[in-house]
Amino acid sequence: MEVHVCTLTLNVTNSLNIYNNMTQSDARIRSSMERLSSGLKLNRAPDNAAGKAISEMMKAQIRGLETVKRNIKDGLSLLDTAESGMGLIIDPNLARMRELTLQAATGTLTADDRRMIQKELDAIKSSIDDIANNTEFNTKKVLSPPTEFTPGESQSTAIDIVFFIDDSGTMAEEISLVNAGISSFAENLSQYGNVNIGTVSVNMSKPGTYSSLNHDSKQVTSYIETHHQSRGGSINVYDQLVDFAPTGEKAKDLGYRSNSKKIFVILTDTYDEASSRATRDTVTQTLASNNIQSYLFGVDFYGGDPSAENQFQADDAYSFVNQIYKPQTAADVAENISPGLTDAIVKDAELIEKALEPIDLLIGPNAGQLLRVDLYDCRSDAIGLNEIQVEDHASAMKTLEQIDQARELMSRRRTIYGAYTNRLEHALRYSENYHLNLTMSESRIGDADIPKEAMSLSQNQVLLQSAQAMLSQSMKQSEAVLTLLK
Repeated sequence: MEVHVCTLTLNVTNSLNIYNNMTQSDARIRSSMERLSSGLKLNRAPDNAAGKAISEMMKAQIRGLETVKRNIKDGLSLLDTAESGMGLIIDPNLARMRELTLQAATGTLTADDRRMIQKELDAIKSSIDDIANNTEFNTKKVLSPPTEFTPGESQSTAIDIVFFIDDSGTMAEEISLVNAGISSFAENLSQYGNVNIGTVSVNMSKPGTYSSLNHDSKQVTSYIETHHQSRGGSINVYDQLVDFAPTGEKAKDLGYRSNSKKIFVILTDTYDEASSRATRDTVTQTLASNNIQSYLFGVDFYGGDPSAENQFQADDAYSFVNQIYKPQTAADVAENISPGLTDAIVKDAELIEKALEPIDLLIGPNAGQLLRVDLYDCRSDAIGLNEIQVEDHASAMKTLEQIDQARELMSRRRTIYGAYTNRLEHALRYSENYHLNLTMSESRIGDADIPKEAMSLSQNQVLLQSAQAMLSQSMKQSEAVLTLLK
C-alpha cells in the first residue's frame, strides 16, 4: 500500500511540473501572439522597463521632429513671401523711380515735364506702400507693422543719437575698437528707419570735429573712420555735452528734429581731462531739462595690456548717466556697443513697439531650439523715400541718392533673407536625417522581430501540445494507481 501511495505522490508532483511547463509555454505563446499582432516588442512596461522608457522618449522626439519639419516649411514659405515682396519693391518700382529721377535731372526738361515725373514718382511710392502693407503670410504682415497709423502721423519714433568720442592720445589702443562698435551700431539701427546718428569729438585739439545727425549709416561710418582717429590733446566732456545739447549754442550744427527722442552716448577713458566751465550739476540739469537718455562707455586699457580687464574708475564723475558700460577686455568694446547698447536703446526708446516684431521659428524638437527671423518695415518712408522731389537738378540728385540708398538697403535685407532661407533649408535636411535615424533606433528597441517571434510561437505551440499530452499521460497513471486502491 505504501508503494502505491508513494507512486501516487510522484505522479501528482510530476503533473504539477508538467502543468507549470505548460503554463509557461502558454504565456510565451500569448506574448508572441501579442507582439506579432501589434508589431511591437514592448507592449507593456514589464516587457522591458528601461527599454520602454527609452522608446517612449524617442517616440516623443520623433513626433516632435515631424512637427518641426512642418514648422520649417512654414518658415520657408513666410520668407519666400517676404522676399518676393521685397523683389517687387526693388524691381520694377525702385528701378523705375531711378529711371525717372535720372530723366528729371537733365536740363532739357520743362517745369511741366518735371511735374509729370513727380506725379509718377508719387504713384510709385504709393505702389511700394501697397506692396508693403498687403504682403502677408497667414494674415501676419511681413513688410509693415501691424499697427494702423492715421495719415500724417509719424510712423515710427524719431531718435537722435549723438556719440561723444574721446579720440585723444590715450585712446590709441581703443579708438579703432570704439569706431568699429559705432559702425556696427549704426548699421543695426538703420532698420528702424527713423534713427539719426551724429558724432562729436571731445578732444580739445580737434575743434569742429563733429558730424551732423544723419540716417545714412555708411556716411556715419565714413566720417568716424576719417575724423575720429587718436591724436594727442586734452578732453572736455562736460562742456561738449552742454554745448551740443538741444538748448546749447552748437545744437543747430547737429540738426536735431523737434519731435525726436534724444540720446547721448559718451565714450572715454577720462585721462587728460581739462577744466571745464560746466559743472556736473549743470550737465545733470541740461540732460534732465532736454529729456536726454544718456549712456557711458568707460574704457581704460591705457598703459597696459590691451586685453587686460577694464580699470575704469571715474563712476562718480558720470553719475548723471542712466547706465554705465565697462567692457571687461578690449575685445568686448565693440560688442558692448553693438549689440549691447543697441538692445538697450531699442528697449528704452521703445523702438521695438514701432518696428516689426521678430518671428521665432522652432526648428528643433526641444525647447530653446529657435531661429529668430527679423522682419523689416519696407514702406516708402521707412526705407528713406519720405521726401522725394525732382523740381530741379539739385533736388533730383538728392532724390537719386535716396533711391540708391533705398535700393542698397532693400538688397541687404534680401541678402539677409537669403541667409535665413539657407539656414532653414539646412535645418530641414538635418531634421529629416535626424528623424530617419531616430526612427531606426526606436525601431530596434520597440519593434518586434517578426521572424524570431514566429519561430518562438511555433516552438512554444509544440511545447504546449507536448505538455498537454504529457499531462494527460500523467493523469492516466494516477488513475491506474487509484484503480489498485479500489
